[in-house]
Amino acid sequence: MARRAKEEAAKTRERILASALSLFAKKGYDHVTFNDIAARLKMTKGAVYWHFESKEKLLLELVSQMLVRFESEIAALLPPGENTFDRLSFPDVADMMVRHAIQTVSDSKKAAFFMLMHEQIRWSSASMNSFREDLLKSKKFGPWEAFNVAVQNDIRGGRVSSEVDSLEIASCCMALWNGLVRSNIDKFLQCDLEATLKKAYAAIWRDIQKK
Repeated sequence: MARRAKEEAAKTRERILASALSLFAKKGYDHVTFNDIAARLKMTKGAVYWHFESKEKLLLELVSQMLVRFESEIAALLPPGENTFDRLSFPDVADMMVRHAIQTVSDSKKAAFFMLMHEQIRWSSASMNSFREDLLKSKKFGPWEAFNVAVQNDIRGGRVSSEVDSLEIASCCMALWNGLVRSNIDKFLQCDLEATLKKAYAAIWRDIQKK
């Protein structure tokens, strides 16, 4: 009985997260209440609070889930038996991010999460600015950090000049990724997403390689 109750609680928690993500993406994080989430699931607000004590905690769980998925995707690039990112090179991460872009625009949940993080949160508000700072200081291995670490690996491996700033490269790569993915989701992109990202990252790699 205890095991069944635990499984049911986990399913309910996932239903709450899915409902919240859909509402956040459509209406904006600031305009959604626990009442809205509960009503969509035909639950009481108290039941939602039982699983999540605040909207910030709920959002943090959504972000954590997406980062875990990203970590599993990038872990698939590692050699068998390896469990660190020390061997990843820029082309490895670039290839993974191209595939991640295709998955994002093809998966409604991932697309909703993308729009939530980029358009539906007012990061300037006091509570969300604090949350943003926590994300930036997080030790979790996200996409930006993947590029950053990969370039540092290439510098140590002698493939990239020590004069290259890994922070700048990571920022440029993510700006490209975010802009093209957003344009594709909005149906404004007038070229092939996969081919364009591949060419852009290949150009960056040629530029930073040690001559």
